[in-house]
Amino acid sequence: MFPAWMNASENPTLNICGTCQTRFERNAIFTLEIFKERAFLKKTNEPDYYDTFYGSELHLKRSRIALLYFLVGLNLKQHLILAAQGEDLLGGSFERLSHDFNGRFIEENDYHLWAAFNPEHVETLSAPVRTRIEGLNATESCILGYHFFLITDQRPLPAKSLILQLEQEQELTIMHAGIEKDLYEDFEAFMEEFISRKK
Repeated sequence: MFPAWMNASENPTLNICGTCQTRFERNAIFTLEIFKERAFLKKTNEPDYYDTFYGSELHLKRSRIALLYFLVGLNLKQHLILAAQGEDLLGGSFERLSHDFNGRFIEENDYHLWAAFNPEHVETLSAPVRTRIEGLNATESCILGYHFFLITDQRPLPAKSLILQLEQEQELTIMHAGIEKDLYEDFEAFMEEFISRKK
């Protein structure tokens, strides 16, 4: 399911078209750049001495589209694996995501993601699972310490969405969290704290 360099092998039961396979291979090349070579990392804002909870990584904005393709591809693969077992990950969003992934329409549509980094999970690779973000259907996956939340609903984010506030930044922002409790227990409260600390 994950690129081979992550010490994971592709699932041999997937039956996908050549176009998708080519894109999966391109995604694998991108993962080397963003996760291993850190080619898109612009700068890291470390937490204050008395604050070990919050910091951020700023990645070049141009990495966002490639990251979206990788995450959508990962979700599509997991959906197909689960479908073979009688389970469902993406529901009615599968057709839209697969169409956009195959036809290179992701950059033309309104896809939203939120990313956080937890150093305690730097060895973890977890397949996408269902979750909810700001009242919308989404998926969560953990990849080498990075937690990615991809909104799969086509419904728009709320006008006061904290994710929309982040997307207005010049860079792709990834939070760094060194806290033990469940960071996503109250996503909105956490983001309000993050925004207040940035001002």
